[in-house]
Amino acid sequence: MKANKKALYSILLLCLVILAGVSIFFLYYFYKMRNDNLSFNKIDIQESSAMMYNVLTNESNFYDSYVDNKTYIVEDIKDIKTFFNYVATFSSDVSTNYSYIIEGKVIGNTKGTDDRILERTLYKNNPEVRQTNGRILNITDSFNIDVPTYIATKDDFVKKYNIDLDSYIQYDVTITYSYDAKSINKSKVEKKEIAIVVPISDKTTIPKIPQPGTVKHSEYSDLTQQDKGTYLAICLELFGATLLFVLTSILVIKRMLDKTIMTKEDVEDLVNRYKKIIVKLKNLPDFDNVDVLFVDNFEDLLDVCYVTDKPINYYEIIKNKKVIFVIFNDFKAYVYNVSIRNEE
Repeated sequence: MKANKKALYSILLLCLVILAGVSIFFLYYFYKMRNDNLSFNKIDIQESSAMMYNVLTNESNFYDSYVDNKTYIVEDIKDIKTFFNYVATFSSDVSTNYSYIIEGKVIGNTKGTDDRILERTLYKNNPEVRQTNGRILNITDSFNIDVPTYIATKDDFVKKYNIDLDSYIQYDVTITYSYDAKSINKSKVEKKEIAIVVPISDKTTIPKIPQPGTVKHSEYSDLTQQDKGTYLAICLELFGATLLFVLTSILVIKRMLDKTIMTKEDVEDLVNRYKKIIVKLKNLPDFDNVDVLFVDNFEDLLDVCYVTDKPINYYEIIKNKKVIFVIFNDFKAYVYNVSIRNEE
């Protein structure tokens, strides 16, 4: 029976420790969720962009950007027809407003340095705000790069100031859109940039465009004040549960280790084992003229017995409930209290 009790206490203690650990984990989880404005609602977004071009020469030869590392003679380029495409795919329906700006510049740095001394915009479109609904935002358009005009602007600057330049043509496509997603009750503004660069300092050139790429990310709904209040209540409840589990675990451990609580069989075994030095009393001993000193365990009482050479008195205060072991010596009473645990 004693072994069964010990096993049950051990199992109870293990369950309490596990429950306390689970409560602490979820307490941290919901507290962090409350602070980080995370929620269970989200929308997945996948973005991709690409830019392509066709080169038309003065001899009416036509080349496209799929010809890898094709080198062109700068003075032989008549026009570059450029195309761009941007696609954003959403995991749920959104309402989108978008626009884009195409801006063409000739840029020049002092030869061999990054000091920009020439930057002149020769083309800029008038952006229009458009709207679309659904799960796909697809923006595509084209523009022409009049290369001779940009070269002439650069040459005029060089001639005027007699400065050698590292120069290039740069067209920036800046896409701005805002989307309203009801699934996460959230609106957001995004800005994306795509550019083509055409060096024009040397006699030959290779237009530079970004490599096509795909980016995936997710947007989460913001917590409302009601949500935050709910999570706070959950955190407080979990904190209370954790505290209860910890305190109960302490009580169980104390019960398992408390040597002042014994079974009836344990007390009888103890009395029989030390029957040569234990005297059973019929009446409660008189403590009126002595100083009462309580000891923590029976071993301490044995030490007093061996040192003083006095017997250990045994008296059952409450039948099958409470007993005491006591040694009287020089107006002192050394007492060990034992509570009897009911095994039924």
